[in-house]
Amino acid sequence: MLTVTALSHSFGSIQVLKDLNFKIASDERIGIVGPSGSGKSVLLKCLCGVLHPKAGSVTSGEAGSDVTAITENRFGMLFQESALFDSMSVLENTAFPLMNNPAGKTAGQTLSREEIYSRAYEALRDVGLGEAALKLPGQLSGGMRRRAGIARAIVSRPQYLLLDDPTGGLDPVTAAVIMELISELQERYQTALVMVSHDIRRLLSKVDRLISLFQGEIVSDLPISEVPGALPPAVLRFLSTRYDFPSDVPSDGQLST
Repeated sequence: MLTVTALSHSFGSIQVLKDLNFKIASDERIGIVGPSGSGKSVLLKCLCGVLHPKAGSVTSGEAGSDVTAITENRFGMLFQESALFDSMSVLENTAFPLMNNPAGKTAGQTLSREEIYSRAYEALRDVGLGEAALKLPGQLSGGMRRRAGIARAIVSRPQYLLLDDPTGGLDPVTAAVIMELISELQERYQTALVMVSHDIRRLLSKVDRLISLFQGEIVSDLPISEVPGALPPAVLRFLSTRYDFPSDVPSDGQLST
């Protein structure tokens, strides 16, 4: 269980997140939507401890360990546009979370350099990039770079998989393939999934809950069975104007693509 309590964050005088409270079960799949600048990416970074919130906390497990103090790789993160290191091979990029972790410690194990690269190659094969392991990111297509970013996110076999707009900038066909890949990996690795996405039509069929962020605040947190019927009017207006979100979607959230 991941518990977010009174979480707030700001950059100087600009408050980005305001008093957020929610929980993520170990088997949940959560989607996060909201306008640009509403704090979605900042929230993901706070969830995995990349950012230290200015107030409140994010804790993991029954003991309530603060995520910023956790040394094991419980979180896998896909950053916007994959954020790969251009000077490193795809294999080195994928291995980075394990190499950068003290003593290569993951899931209570200390991995050797050989084990780290073996696991990185396995993750690349899982996303269909085994043959591209020695290439540089600049030699990959947009969809392949996104796959490499996902491989890096799953290499530590995390408890929580956090994905920041995994289909952003991709063509519809590639976006559909990436979303299906995410579903397959989430089921295979049995991780909790938290996904920010602008691909609202595909997002709803891949998650159990939908959290809407507006101006740094949670304005709705609903099981997918209640979307869109119970969404606040402001959220529905945003979705309909920005994502062509229909007003007559069935209550089970299943949308045609």
